[in-house]
Amino acid sequence: MNNPGLHNLGDVAVAAINAATVATVVTAGVDGAAHIDGLDGILSATIQANFNYGSSGGTSLKAIVETTLDDGQTWIEVARFAFTTASAEKIANLSALTPVTTVYTPAALSDDAVKDGILGPRWRARILTVGTYVGNASLALRLAAH
Repeated sequence: MNNPGLHNLGDVAVAAINAATVATVVTAGVDGAAHIDGLDGILSATIQANFNYGSSGGTSLKAIVETTLDDGQTWIEVARFAFTTASAEKIANLSALTPVTTVYTPAALSDDAVKDGILGPRWRARILTVGTYVGNASLALRLAAH
């Protein structure tokens, strides 16, 4: 696989974004790209989402991890982490070796869900918040590619 190892999908000061009904891309890749590139041949991905609630505000935050198979024309949700008003760490592991034996139509995932078996060469993360998080609320997203 190209470019194995740990990749930063986003470090976010949530209070500065408060995305409301628009899911904001938080990944900053090379050369200003809003994605991590060069993961051709990825066989597995371990994704870590670490949410620090901070002081107050907000009611829910969704961290959405996506991959693409067509150079970013369409993005496929492969993990969705849900947080509320408490700090938490959540981890998911995905494998390209898990067969997807029926035709899959990409769609928004449910909270704390994953879509295994679909791993593309480009990855990004978006966040969606409800309510206004204030203070030092933050989110760190990491992808370990193997």
